[in-house]
Amino acid sequence: MEYLEKETLILGCGNPLFGDDGFGPEFIKKLKDEKIENVYNNLALIDCGSGISPFLNLINSSSHKIKNLYIVDCGDFNGKIGDVLILDGKKIASEEFIKSSHSMNVPHEINKFSSNVKLILIQGEVNPNCMKLEMNEEVRHAMDKVKIIITALMEGSQ
Repeated sequence: MEYLEKETLILGCGNPLFGDDGFGPEFIKKLKDEKIENVYNNLALIDCGSGISPFLNLINSSSHKIKNLYIVDCGDFNGKIGDVLILDGKKIASEEFIKSSHSMNVPHEINKFSSNVKLILIQGEVNPNCMKLEMNEEVRHAMDKVKIIITALMEGSQ
C-alpha cells in the first residue's frame, strides 16, 4: 500500500455502468494515461469504484503520510450537467450533507481524516435504475476543468 506513503491522494469514485456516475474512475484513468504521477512524485491515484467508504476507513485506520486528499465524484447539487463544485471536506463533515449514491458516509469518514480534504463533484445525470455506458458530453468535457482544479490545488499545497 505505497499510496499511504504519498502526501497527496486522489480518489476517483463511481460506477461506469451508470454513465455519468463513472466520471471519477474515468478521470483517474485520464490522469494515469497522462502520467501525472511522474510530474508530481508524491502523488497517488486510486480508482475506488463504488467502494470508497471502506477505502476511507482503511486509510483512517492506517499509519499514513497523506496531507491532501481529493475525492472526485459525480453528484447531484442542482447544477447544470457538467458543472463542477468544490467542497471543503471539513465543512461537509456534518449530518446535513447529502449521502452519496455509493452508500458512503462521507461526513463520518472525512471527519476522522486529519488532513486537507476536498470533494470535487461533477453535476451528472445518474439514474440508478437505468444502466447506461455512455457519459454525457458535458460531463466528459468537465474532465479538463477538474484537471485544472486538481493541478491548482496541488500547486497551492506545496
